Amino acid sequence: MLDYLPSPSDERLPFVLTDEQARLVLDWYRVDDRGEFIYRRGIIEMAKGWGKSPLVAGAMALAELAGPVIFDGWDAEGEPVGRQRTRGDMPALVQIAAVSEEQADNTYGALYQMLVANDHRAAKELHIDDGRTRLYLTDRPGELHPVTASAGSREGQRLTFAVLDETHLWTPQNGGVKLAGTVRRNAAKMGGRTIETTNAPRLGERSVAERSGSDVQRGFSGILYYNRRPQYEPQPDQSDEELLESLDAAYGDAHWIDRARILKEIRDPSTDWDDAQRFFFNCRIAGTGRAVDPRRWADLAAPKDVPAQSYIGLGFDGSINEDETWLMGCLPDGYSFVIGRWHRPQGAVDYTVPRLDVHTRLAWAFDHFNVGLFLYDPPKWWSEGEVWAAKYDRGKRPEDKRVLAFDTNQARRFAPAVDRWRTAIREGTHTHDGDPDLADHVKAAHLKKVQLTAAEDDGRTKYVIVKGEDRRKIDGAVADVLAYEAAMTMPEFKPRRPRRMVTL
Repeated sequence: MLDYLPSPSDERLPFVLTDEQARLVLDWYRVDDRGEFIYRRGIIEMAKGWGKSPLVAGAMALAELAGPVIFDGWDAEGEPVGRQRTRGDMPALVQIAAVSEEQADNTYGALYQMLVANDHRAAKELHIDDGRTRLYLTDRPGELHPVTASAGSREGQRLTFAVLDETHLWTPQNGGVKLAGTVRRNAAKMGGRTIETTNAPRLGERSVAERSGSDVQRGFSGILYYNRRPQYEPQPDQSDEELLESLDAAYGDAHWIDRARILKEIRDPSTDWDDAQRFFFNCRIAGTGRAVDPRRWADLAAPKDVPAQSYIGLGFDGSINEDETWLMGCLPDGYSFVIGRWHRPQGAVDYTVPRLDVHTRLAWAFDHFNVGLFLYDPPKWWSEGEVWAAKYDRGKRPEDKRVLAFDTNQARRFAPAVDRWRTAIREGTHTHDGDPDLADHVKAAHLKKVQLTAAEDDGRTKYVIVKGEDRRKIDGAVADVLAYEAAMTMPEFKPRRPRRMVTL
């Protein structure tokens, strides 16, 4: 197959895979004892310029269209043998999918140029009608074409193979997540396979690449995940020699990459360091402007039992119908846990928060634990707050008050609590129960400066947390901030001494 293709960079030279790329292709086509492919999905997550597009186009997509990819038994040495599809087989339908036409052309365009180079030599040898918008086999049924999120990939197509290109760009907002689901379903029903190419995704954006990485971490079988990155995350204050070593680790035997030129780009003041980490060092990073690094939050999950009568702080963020309502608890050691969550059920039209349920759950918390301080965000819950204060405060002295309103719309008050919370997360002193819904809310929280003219981060700039542009819910994160603030500022625990009985 590759014998007919020219080099993507110079059509006068042959297309030669590096040793690393060749091993990857061999892994992708591994079969088990029954002759069935080991992997049904693939993810190639590599640095920019490593050669992902030519690899999946020439060595995979083109092979799936015209090459010997059908298992045909074993040879005399026990090695698997492949053959081309024939008219008796399911015709090849190969797609190169992307979220935009420009993006799809990156991979399809690379393949097209290799086919038409040298007076269409590869197309002629492989019996391919090399149309600018799609490819057809001329000696048997078979087709390869690009698809995009805007055009969609029709449900039910008899798909045998697909490339999901640059999936770090595929998000719920641009239709990428929906497109990935459709393509995978179409391939699954035909016993086909899909492979993704991506740079390291920006965590928290819920891209297809980020979700695929999570699938791998959760141990789903049948996924070939290939990435190369430095052992330790590069830092901007490292020497040139140290950064060059990290670039070597990221690019492997991609000999065409000029590391010194890439280093100059990284050192350019106009290059965002987060972008350099993702594209050149292949490091997954948290999204710019996000309150918490999702990796750090995941690392701090340490579920444990909280015994009855534990001394805790409580945090509450309430809504009426649109947002969610959360009640969080937090121990003095910084461990937080979910006590209650109320949200609109899927498909519900007329929904309001069941306030009686909230009252009942809060009463249980005060009865089950020893609550030192309860901070609640009062908008839409002012009257309930007054009821709670009357019910749960121990007296009228300041030290007896356990229920306090904490208006998160008052930025000058909320910002110090957010700073305390984020600092504890960075330092590892704020652990949590690992609740996945809470994790979604924390990942969705973005930063907003209290003073818009303040420096981005000089160590004194104050921030509050707000929703991002995607408008995802952050109520759980707000409640967690309040619970942590309550636990850190509540009075020191002093066991109440039992009253002495007086005998007459």
